[in-house]
Formats: sequence, C-alpha cells, structure tokens
Amino acid sequence: MSRKHNRKYNRSFKKNVLDDNGQISEESKAELMQRLNEAEKERHPGLTAAENKVLAGTWIQAVGTLLEAQGVTEEYLITVGEEGEEGLEAERQAVFGIWLQVVGSFLGAIGAWQQLSPDEEIQRKGLKLGIIGSWFEAFGAATEAVAETQGLIEGEEEGVLP
Repeated sequence: MSRKHNRKYNRSFKKNVLDDNGQISEESKAELMQRLNEAEKERHPGLTAAENKVLAGTWIQAVGTLLEAQGVTEEYLITVGEEGEEGLEAERQAVFGIWLQVVGSFLGAIGAWQQLSPDEEIQRKGLKLGIIGSWFEAFGAATEAVAETQGLIEGEEEGVLP
C-alpha cells in the first residue's frame, strides 16, 4: 500500500470518539460508517461500473418500452379509425398490457437509481420500488400475451392473419 493511501485510513477522527459518559458518540458512529462506505467503494471500483451498467440498462429498457407502447397505441388508434372498435377487444387488452409494462419499467429504473444511494433507507425503498415495477411488468406481459393469443385464435377462426 502506498504511503499516501495508508495515511488516508490512519487519520484521526474529526471529533472525540467517546462522549462525556464514555459512550461512542453518534458523530463518531456516522463518521465511521461514512469511512467504511468510502473504503468499500474504493476496494470494489468494478462494482460501481457494473451498477452504472445496470442503471443505464434499466433506463434504456424503460424508454424502449415507452416507444413500443406509443407505436402499438398509434397502430391501434389507426385500426379503430378505419374499422371501428368492434372486434378489437384483444388488441385493446394488448395495448393495456404494454402500458402496464411501461409503468413497471419506469418504476424499476427509479428503484435501481435509488438502490445506488449511500442511504440505506433509500436503498431499501429502491429495492421495494424495483420489485413493484417487476410485478407491473410481469402482469403487463401476461396481459399482453393472453390478448395476443386470443387475437391469434380469433384470426385463425376467421381465416384472417392478425
């Protein structure tokens, strides 16, 4: 370990470690936690790069899902304008499923961002938000899959490809 690096960890606490009653002071506990967090980040620089990739991926996925939902919604509205709403229940349900996935993707991206916070409470909230987002995505994907399957079955019965 270099002398510069070694000195960084041997510096004394900014305030007294023990309070007047001989107990470890709250300020010292907070400072120690901060130092441990900093040391942990320095020991695992690749982890930060990996976390950044995860975060970027979740936002890319969210934006991609949003673009897909916009396109599918436009297609649906064009079809409704040309043919009317009758017989398009499956398509409407598929559009609904895709928009549920959009909500889930954005919740997941926000949750992933919060999980990178140094504050453990925010990390916990981010994890919960990410889980909720995953459920939205899963329910949306299932809704879309059921609707598209129904649309395929109806199209085959009518002899029309969707």
